[in-house]
Amino acid sequence: MTLQILAPPGVEPVSLDQAKAFLRVTHADEDQLITDLIVAARERVEAETGRALITRTCRETLDDWAVEGRFSPPGTLKLPSPPLQAVTGITLIAADDSETVWSADDYIVDTDSDPGRIAVRGRSGFPRPGRRIAGIRIDFTAGYGDGPEDVPAALKEAVLRLVGEGYPDRDGALSRPLPLSVVSLIAPYRRVRL
Repeated sequence: MTLQILAPPGVEPVSLDQAKAFLRVTHADEDQLITDLIVAARERVEAETGRALITRTCRETLDDWAVEGRFSPPGTLKLPSPPLQAVTGITLIAADDSETVWSADDYIVDTDSDPGRIAVRGRSGFPRPGRRIAGIRIDFTAGYGDGPEDVPAALKEAVLRLVGEGYPDRDGALSRPLPLSVVSLIAPYRRVRL
C-alpha cells in the first residue's frame, strides 16, 4: 500500500509574512530559509497527526481492500489523510494490467466521518482486483480547504511554533522530538488507534 500526492497543496497554512512576524524578522535576507521551514513544519504536523492541512489530490494504491485497522466488514474502508473532501475515482487493475473504473454508483463516499470512508452500496462486497499486488487505485481529495483560513488555528499555531524552533537552531530542530507546546496543540487532531 502506498500513498502518493498527485497535486500538492497550492499554499501553505502559514504565510511567509506571518512566519516573519512570529519570528520578529524584518529583513528579506532569509525569506527562502523561512519558506523552507514553513514547508518542513507543515509536513511534520501532517506526519504527526496523519492529516492533510491544505487541499491536495492523493492516490492510494492497495493490494487488497482488507487493510488492517481501516477495513470494517461488511464493506467499509477508511481513507488516509483526513479530512476527506471527495473520492474522484477508484480503479481496479486486472492480471493483464487492463484497468476498470469502479462505478461511483456502486459505492458510497462518507466525508462526514473522521477519517472519511467508502462503503459498498447494497449487499455486494468490494470488487476483487485481478492483480495480486497494487490492483486497487483510489484517487481522492483531502484537506481542510484551499486556503490558510480553512485550517484549524491550533494546527497553524503548531506550524508557527515549529518554524520558531527551527529558525534559530538550524541543526535539525525539526527532526527532534516535538516541543510540549506543539504536542498539546496537535493532540486533539491525532488519530487514536484502539
